[in-house]
Amino acid sequence: MGYLRKHLLFVIVPLLMSVYFLGASMKMPHDAALLPQILAVLVIIFSVAMIFNAKKDAPAQDKETAENPPAKINVQHVVVFVAAIAVYIYLIPILGYFIATPLYMVVMYAYLKAIGLLKSIIISVCFSAFIYALFVWFLKLPIPVGFLEHFMGY
Repeated sequence: MGYLRKHLLFVIVPLLMSVYFLGASMKMPHDAALLPQILAVLVIIFSVAMIFNAKKDAPAQDKETAENPPAKINVQHVVVFVAAIAVYIYLIPILGYFIATPLYMVVMYAYLKAIGLLKSIIISVCFSAFIYALFVWFLKLPIPVGFLEHFMGY
């Protein structure tokens, strides 16, 4: 498959999702809609830029790919990640975002053997704290807390 076609396939999904989210955000209150609209517009701009960049680079990349074939995709990793994302999405309403997200991140870091356990725990806790500070504290937007709802007074 050609370089340009691969990039087009990769760009279609985020582009369509951004257009959908942009339309859906129009139905939100103005204050809540601002961030999704900005992010959707940014993804649309970057997607279109990626298409132009891929079109510009396609001839050189097709020649390079013919000379040096790319590495094969590890299908097992893809299947594990898709399954893990499905389980993560399923667990968010049950466990809550602040338990499911660090758990997902630590498990995925461990699966990839990317970093040590202590670093993965620190990164996932810091990421969750940042998300809490941004969305709950600063933007005053609710995040699913699962069974912690009874303890947090929601």
